Formats: sequence, structure tokens, C-alpha cells
Amino acid sequence: MNVSQAESIRKAFRDFVRRRSGVELSSTMLETTLIRNGSYCGRRFSVMGFSLIWFIDEQQIKLYGQDGGLIQSMTSREFCDRGLAPAAMQEFRRAA
Repeated sequence: MNVSQAESIRKAFRDFVRRRSGVELSSTMLETTLIRNGSYCGRRFSVMGFSLIWFIDEQQIKLYGQDGGLIQSMTSREFCDRGLAPAAMQEFRRAA
């Protein structure tokens, strides 16, 4: 795992949650290591009911809302570069 990439994903996720919730994050983000068939396969980040799952080998991000529903799936590079796409933000606003 690239440490700078992991830090970029953490930062982008915190920024996303801050934008969605409208509050400064005071709670600690929970970070869990994911294991598949005995091998490291990714990480899960959770804060304020939002979750992000990062599948390392696939470089895939899955972002979940407070209701547990999938908001969007994208590459980790897309997520770090631009965060949540406008179409998904619109969809998320309707669901809230």
C-alpha cells in the first residue's frame, strides 16, 4: 500500500463527509483492515455513518451513505482527484 495514496483517500473522505454533513469532524475516523482469503485486500473507513471501502488490488472505491446505500463506485484516483461526481451528489441530495 502506498502511504501517500492512503493519506490522500483519508483526506478526500473526510472532506466528503464534511461537505455532506456541514459540520467539522470532531469524531475519530474508524479504519479497518480488510482480509480476503487470508490476504490483505483493502481498507474500510467510517465516520458519522458514512463508509468508504477501498479495494487495493482493483484500486476501486465504494462510497456508502448514512443509510448504508451505495452512493458511488469509482477508482481511487478519481476519488482523490475530484471526490464525488456531481451526478452522485444530486442523487444523494434527493435521497436525504
